[in-house]
Amino acid sequence: MSSNYNNTFDGQDEPVRPTPGGRKRRLDKENHKKQLEKKVRHSGCGLTPTVGCQHTATATCQAEKLSPDDLMMNFNKFYNKPNKVDQDRAILDLLDIMKVNRRRTKIKDVNKRIDRKISVKYSLLCGSHPEKVPVCKASFIKVLGISKDRVSRVAQYYAETAEARPERRGGARHSEEHSRRRQLIVEHIQSFTCRASHYGRRGAPGRKYLPSDQNVHKMHKLFEAQNHAQTSYSLYYSVFSKDFNLGFGHPATDACSDCSKFKIRMKDPNLTETEKKMESASFILHRRRACVFYDLLGRVAEDHVTLCFDMMQNMVLPKTSIGQAYYSRQMYLYLFGVVVHHGEKSHQTKDDVHLYVWQENEGRKDSNMIASALSDCLKVRLRHKVSRSRGLRLFSDSCYGQNKNMNMVSMLMELRQSFPNLGIEYTFPVRGHSYLPADRVFGRIEQKIRKIDTILLPQEYHAILQQFGNVHVYGTDWKAFDYRSATKVCVKSNRSFKISEARILDLSTNKVGLKMAYNGEPCFHSVLKRGKRWADLKPALLPKQTSVKGAKKCDVLALLGAMGVSDVVRAFYDDALYQVTDNAGQSDEDAE
Repeated sequence: MSSNYNNTFDGQDEPVRPTPGGRKRRLDKENHKKQLEKKVRHSGCGLTPTVGCQHTATATCQAEKLSPDDLMMNFNKFYNKPNKVDQDRAILDLLDIMKVNRRRTKIKDVNKRIDRKISVKYSLLCGSHPEKVPVCKASFIKVLGISKDRVSRVAQYYAETAEARPERRGGARHSEEHSRRRQLIVEHIQSFTCRASHYGRRGAPGRKYLPSDQNVHKMHKLFEAQNHAQTSYSLYYSVFSKDFNLGFGHPATDACSDCSKFKIRMKDPNLTETEKKMESASFILHRRRACVFYDLLGRVAEDHVTLCFDMMQNMVLPKTSIGQAYYSRQMYLYLFGVVVHHGEKSHQTKDDVHLYVWQENEGRKDSNMIASALSDCLKVRLRHKVSRSRGLRLFSDSCYGQNKNMNMVSMLMELRQSFPNLGIEYTFPVRGHSYLPADRVFGRIEQKIRKIDTILLPQEYHAILQQFGNVHVYGTDWKAFDYRSATKVCVKSNRSFKISEARILDLSTNKVGLKMAYNGEPCFHSVLKRGKRWADLKPALLPKQTSVKGAKKCDVLALLGAMGVSDVVRAFYDDALYQVTDNAGQSDEDAE
């Protein structure tokens, strides 16, 4: 399994690599304004070939013999050349350049006299005559639409070198040195390490992030100090932005405590070399264990359904930008996300995302609601997929109060009564390394919500969530069941294992199989009471129950008064906060 997949979710450091499409687009030189003007200038656009003199037929100028078709033929043949160098060669083919044989003194003052070194005869092509037709300089430049100085430069250069005049404007005079300097900058940027954000950002696909304490200015100064050479900041920034898709991250707020502990310990100056090596080895082992979880997540299982689920950060009602909201308690809207995962490098579509929402006054954020939402997703929304699969692979974090408990196990065992041949494997990550595909959905949702100043009703949240997945509203699209009470009736209270220590749960039989590590065979335990079967698990319908306290109700109503909301909005909150309690109710984590 590629380590890049682990890094994408786990935020692990990885080497910086150039990308085909950098953070900024490269200049399209072909369509640049100067290039377009140059093409027009060398294409004869807007010019009409005409005779530029009134000479009668003489030995030096026979322009009157040329018909309009002949003039257009010379004009088109000249401008069909691809560039200026080829056009100069075409001019040279129509010139007869020789040395001056006889000089006649017209100006007696030597200081004012300019003696020409060459004599030039001009000619044009004629369709009715195989030989060239001699013309004067005025007609020559008028037919071709060029300046007299350009003709003089071409003739003078040929007289001196006996070669056609090359392109002397611009050019890569220092191309080798410039390429070498750019390569040094690329190598310097690659010496840093970066990491991917576990939140998927639609506006920045493939973006990697350097440490938050760095910036381009610091990197440029460091490059000059290491290479002992002065390099312009504009060149360094050009390479950074056009050859790499890099940004600068923010300090992590949800970092793994074990990783932070190991990093601090390894920097302790009081440790001996042996102790530092032991800490480093422990840190490497910890990281490898974390990577195994993402290897299992990215594994392709054609005949299995893989689900990742998690709870999003609470959304507040009402959401407002006024200052009083900072000091006021607000009502919560809970969101539980389930994502159908298709393996490494899979594309996450809207149909693969199921978002279950409920309000704080409708139900608690506990294992009953989580188990009920997941049960609805498996039995109703994904029933066709689950019925055709051989196994179900589940991935979530290790939150004991919500999903890593016997209430969730009981729900999954009840699910097997509807799908007897279904094998279920439930995998948990190492603590602190639980970045899942569901977090990418949450990241996109948070980006959208952050741009909105005011949200008063849950329906406004629902409309936003519809853009990212299938939204299922509690009470309308799904119901909650009391798995906690049903589990107490059927499952032993005293068990021979601690579910909190499990890395993988194997629920393919009527017994609960536990793995304390990601490899090895599971150890199966019977958890049912004597005479009980999983078919006896009949959870009752859970009524709506609020967990809003009286103090929060006062804060919400005061905030609504400061906002001056409409009667419709006020009526919604009055109804939602009609029944409140001064005791929030016991959480599942305490009960477990």
